[in-house]
Amino acid sequence: MDRRVKATKKDRNGNIVALCNPGESWSPRKKADVLKDISSNKQSYYVQELERRSYVRVVSGDTLQTTTDLASRNSLASLPSV
Repeated sequence: MDRRVKATKKDRNGNIVALCNPGESWSPRKKADVLKDISSNKQSYYVQELERRSYVRVVSGDTLQTTTDLASRNSLASLPSV
């Protein structure tokens, strides 16, 4: 099952520590758990703007990223922090 991400939680340094979708039973989901979910193909996470989905992937072992285009509005970096 795909999980839509609408917000992130960040630490004081601006690093993402959890993915969120307020109102969903899985939210917030700690970064370590998201990494395990994605690596084991247990769950997938995505950001959506209009009809376009950008799936969250693991980069460099422990970094979550949706797209290489940092200017895209369809990325984790552009989501609000809760």
